[in-house]
Amino acid sequence: MPGVTGGRLQVTDTSATGTKPAARSALRALNAKSVLPILTLFYVVMIAAFSLGNPIFISVDNIGSIILNLGIPGIVAIGLTFVVLSGHVDLSVGSIFAFSAYIAGILIQEGSGVPIPVGIAVGVLAGAAVGALNGFVVTVLGVNSIITTLGTMAIFRGLAQILGSNTYLTRIENEALLFLGRGYLFDYIPVTFAYMVVFLIICSLILGFTRYGRHVYATGASEMVSRLYGVATRKIQFSTFVISGLFAAVGGILLMSQLARASYTAGEDLTFKALTVVILGGISLSGGRGAMIGVLVAIFIVGSIANGLAVVHVPINARDAFTGLVLIGAIVFDSIRNRNLEQAQV
Repeated sequence: MPGVTGGRLQVTDTSATGTKPAARSALRALNAKSVLPILTLFYVVMIAAFSLGNPIFISVDNIGSIILNLGIPGIVAIGLTFVVLSGHVDLSVGSIFAFSAYIAGILIQEGSGVPIPVGIAVGVLAGAAVGALNGFVVTVLGVNSIITTLGTMAIFRGLAQILGSNTYLTRIENEALLFLGRGYLFDYIPVTFAYMVVFLIICSLILGFTRYGRHVYATGASEMVSRLYGVATRKIQFSTFVISGLFAAVGGILLMSQLARASYTAGEDLTFKALTVVILGGISLSGGRGAMIGVLVAIFIVGSIANGLAVVHVPINARDAFTGLVLIGAIVFDSIRNRNLEQAQV
């Protein structure tokens, strides 16, 4: 039965030759685990470069600013990781982010009569429902995930804009709700960052130590082989889209809490950032390979890039171009790594 070791698919060889040659196994393990040290080295070099450009980059206040802005996009990237591991892509997370937050914002505004926990729950369920729609179209109707999520990205961004242009939302005044996105633990740790860390730990345990996690990896590595082993691949893929939608909704509601008001323009560049984090973190676009620890490092890298480029006064358009180069570099590295693994299996 397929299993997962160190963030990679491992399939027992049942051929007459027994175990695979040690050299092949060693090379495959090296490729699977090589992302983390490379990412760490890149991050250290990047910190040094930005610090030389402007010492403010490593000041306590600026580090606090970086950490404050990591939590929400990190949460969205964690949910997206499940989809990519299963062999698909979800380009609608930014639209789900805005749509779900606006639904929650309408329900919880003053005078609506809806209890805040109910409004938040409905917003999260709205995100999960959009994820379920994506999953249905991809797994049942058989439409390519990129085409599907491009469509839902446009649909739900448009719905958020319609809601925004026809509904005025009052400013959130509830202190408990504001703390949900603005609060600090021990006066130093942003609660949004703490949520992200908790989610990342839980999801790492699910992917690494549960049957469901093994099936996600196996489905992404080879849907056909996994199906022969009895894995319900369509259900697995469907569930990953639901998870992605749910995490995007949570992120949107947390941003609503930070801003004290829902915004239908929120998350317009979030899909790009989240996908950059996932691929840079070593989650293979072909599916079935990668680990959450790499995603964590990539969250810090992408967040620090945005901050560092601002600190050294790089124009905003050039910042987007630099992040785009990082994404392309991550894709190229992923492609090379996949080729090496394929050659090791020959």
